[in-house]
Amino acid sequence: MSTLTDKLPKLPEIKLPEALDLDEAKKPAFAAAGVVDLYVEQVKDLPAQAKKVQADLTAKLEAARTERAARLKAVPAQLKTLPADAKKLQAELTAKAAKAQADVTAYYTELAARGEKLVAQIRKQPTTTATIAEGKAAVKKAEASATAAKKATKSATKAVEDGAEKIG
Repeated sequence: MSTLTDKLPKLPEIKLPEALDLDEAKKPAFAAAGVVDLYVEQVKDLPAQAKKVQADLTAKLEAARTERAARLKAVPAQLKTLPADAKKLQAELTAKAAKAQADVTAYYTELAARGEKLVAQIRKQPTTTATIAEGKAAVKKAEASATAAKKATKSATKAVEDGAEKIG
């Protein structure tokens, strides 16, 4: 006779590789938490920055109109120096790309550390520990309910079998 638990699907067993570096595996999540924390910090300054940008743009727009007329007069002379300027620019961009790559790697590491620190702080908060404790208590209650259900199913099965023997 099958029981209710026999009809439940079996969950696959998850095994982690032995060589898995958990600290390195957590690093992207910590970096993401660090990014979110950094953006929240920066968003607080946006209203003041927007007013300043608006004033700066108005002034720059007026200056740009004046400068544009002067620059149009200088275009023919600039066309003659383009080949040499292009070689110089290529060298500068190559150096800047290498520096940017190093800066991004360092920044990523900083964000990961920041995120790790934030997650550690969150884990220590009373609400977090209370939630974890509630979750553990719920698991224990569920396990107790499952055990009680198994016992009830066994006794019901036994009663049905005994009743069937008496009838039959």
